[in-house]
Amino acid sequence: MRVVRIASAVVAATVLFGTATACGSSKSNDQKTASVGDAASAAPAAAKPDGDPKAQLTASALVMQKAGNSKVEVDEAGDPDPSTGDAHWNNPSKPAVDLTSKTDGKPLHLRVVGADAYLGTEALGAKAPSGKTWMRMPATSALGGGLQVAALMVNPVVQLTVAAQSGKLTKLDPEDVGGAKATHIRATEDSSVLIAGMTGLSAEQHAAVQRVVELEGKTLTVDFWINDKLELVKLQEHGDAKGSQDPTTVKYSGLGKAAPVEAPAAKDVADGDLSKLLG
Repeated sequence: MRVVRIASAVVAATVLFGTATACGSSKSNDQKTASVGDAASAAPAAAKPDGDPKAQLTASALVMQKAGNSKVEVDEAGDPDPSTGDAHWNNPSKPAVDLTSKTDGKPLHLRVVGADAYLGTEALGAKAPSGKTWMRMPATSALGGGLQVAALMVNPVVQLTVAAQSGKLTKLDPEDVGGAKATHIRATEDSSVLIAGMTGLSAEQHAAVQRVVELEGKTLTVDFWINDKLELVKLQEHGDAKGSQDPTTVKYSGLGKAAPVEAPAAKDVADGDLSKLLG
């Protein structure tokens, strides 16, 4: 899930060269997985800390689905500063994520509202369109596709449900997360199954997600830490392409208390991709 890193790299390249790099297309996949809603609705009302890992993941999916949103912190290996912000997943067809990171010491604002992805222009400096504070990125572009992945990959209901239904599960020793004991479950799954589990996407969005997720490799390992309230407090994933030394970690807090995430005002938005606007 190298979303922030991809975004930072594209922004840096744009500032230096005024160009954006496009990703190549991938083959579509027809693999099916059960819907997130069906799986969460079938979850038990509670799962014991020492119980079956599949039941625990499924029960946690129900809890997170009910919460609908949270504060998030995304920490990608090799990046000095984590991205922080708010994520909403109560409407699978209209994800909403607002993250702030840094690139070259400047704030980097990344926002997704449904099918639209936005980049705050502050990090672009003098190359930003005059008077515009946001740029809208098409899902088919490298950066737009990366931002769509951000919204989908931080969705805990998708992650928990796919792992419960399609992953090879291992229960590890409990660990302290944020000062409280959490059950630790590891899932190994095929990346194509995770992509198939992301429903409600347009063909362009699905292709963009596939391009970015497959950079991780064909197999993903996802670790989940679930507290005694069955809330997912932390997940960490890595693909077989780079291995466990290059993980992405997402932490969840303030369930149900995320700030609203809305599209920027139309007057503040420049449309188009970076190469056309700045090249």
